[in-house]
Amino acid sequence: MRTKLDAASGAAVLVTVLAFSATAPLTAYAAAPAFALAFGRNALGLLTLGPAFLLARRREVRRVFSGERGLVRREQRRAVLFGLAAGTALAAHFATFMTGAQLTSVAMATGLVATQPVWQALIATAQGRRPSRAAWAGLAISVGGAVAASGADLDGGADAVAGDVLALVGAVALAGYTALSEEARPDVSTPMYSVLCFSVCTVEMLLLCLVTGTAPVTFTAHAWFALLGLLLLPQLLGLFSLNFALGRAPATAVSVLLLLEAPVAALVAWLWLGQLPTGAAWPGLFMIMLGVAVVVAGDARRAPAVTDPPAPGRHPVLRHPILTTGPAAGVYDGIWRDARLGRLAEAEHAIRRLENHAVRSYGAKSAEATHWIEVRAHVAHLTGDGRLAVRLWLSAARFHADPPRPDAARTRLCLERAFTEWRSLPDGTAAGELAPALRQMYASQPHDPRDGRRWSGGVHEIDTHLAAHGLAPARPE
Repeated sequence: MRTKLDAASGAAVLVTVLAFSATAPLTAYAAAPAFALAFGRNALGLLTLGPAFLLARRREVRRVFSGERGLVRREQRRAVLFGLAAGTALAAHFATFMTGAQLTSVAMATGLVATQPVWQALIATAQGRRPSRAAWAGLAISVGGAVAASGADLDGGADAVAGDVLALVGAVALAGYTALSEEARPDVSTPMYSVLCFSVCTVEMLLLCLVTGTAPVTFTAHAWFALLGLLLLPQLLGLFSLNFALGRAPATAVSVLLLLEAPVAALVAWLWLGQLPTGAAWPGLFMIMLGVAVVVAGDARRAPAVTDPPAPGRHPVLRHPILTTGPAAGVYDGIWRDARLGRLAEAEHAIRRLENHAVRSYGAKSAEATHWIEVRAHVAHLTGDGRLAVRLWLSAARFHADPPRPDAARTRLCLERAFTEWRSLPDGTAAGELAPALRQMYASQPHDPRDGRRWSGGVHEIDTHLAAHGLAPARPE
């Protein structure tokens, strides 16, 4: 699995680390019920960000829930479902980690929550995306350092042990949040995703307060100060930066750098609360940073493989002019390489991120957005899924044919490629199923006699091909 971070996502993760490092010290300082603090930070975050988002992003909200891209798939609605699940995982993280930070020391709570990358790596492995050897080595060193820095807490009593367990559960919940967010973030903007998660957390933490009999808004002056810090730092700045990074980088890479939260939080607790780590903790803190360095250095040595051109003798993808020059031109190389190596999840993730950026920038039915349907069709061809490739080429042709800016030439090109792929299908049943849609598209795009080029395909050729395979002529849909 690739773990490379670009400059923007790397900077976002570092901001996240600094902001998140304030969570445990502020929670310990507040001396207020953790459930109430968790509800308060999410509710204030929602009130702060929600109105501005609804005003600035109202077009995106309508687009997501109206499903304008439903002709191909419903991934924006899929992103909402993943966002709901991620918000639940985040609420579980808040409830457990913030409670644990009040029962045990700041260093111990942050050290145990730093084991999140282990659970993240296990999730990635279950998804078939195995981390590199350098990533596993870095994880082992860093997590071992986190445990060493935290120190043994067995002599701290039952409360301290319970706090350790809750912090560990919080690490598992945070891993679930980042994994779910990685799936959802390419399909929606950072503000929309943040508001969605804040909404879920606010409702669920309020219900948890009501169920446990916790007063959700009764705070002392110290608690209000801590709540304001939790709102500004981890809630707004931290989660916003994390959601931004998860839209650009793999969750495992983000999780590894989040290990830096442990030493930073320990330093804050020492300077502010006087919780100085023991002498045995310093080597562990050094191990955490060493493990991060191992992962980053190992990733830098993993140079991209030689560019793979499109399959010989087959048509190349229809590239959009804005992506054929400059840094964006190389994006295709990674997609083709991932598809040929069977890394379909990574290829799909890259396409979704770029496609939905085009949707937000140019519109759901724009040529820029429809171009990525063509890319997806070519990936389906490279992976041997001819049936899907035909459907995608037909979908692209429909988008190009739709007003207000129909493009007849590009429509015909996509239609021709759909016919070429359809004619190569080895499964007669699949060919028969797709023939009506193909025939209808050709019937709606008659050949222009002024065009000197002879297009492959056509109603007659479709019926001839079906007859040669003993299939009845296609009926228009």
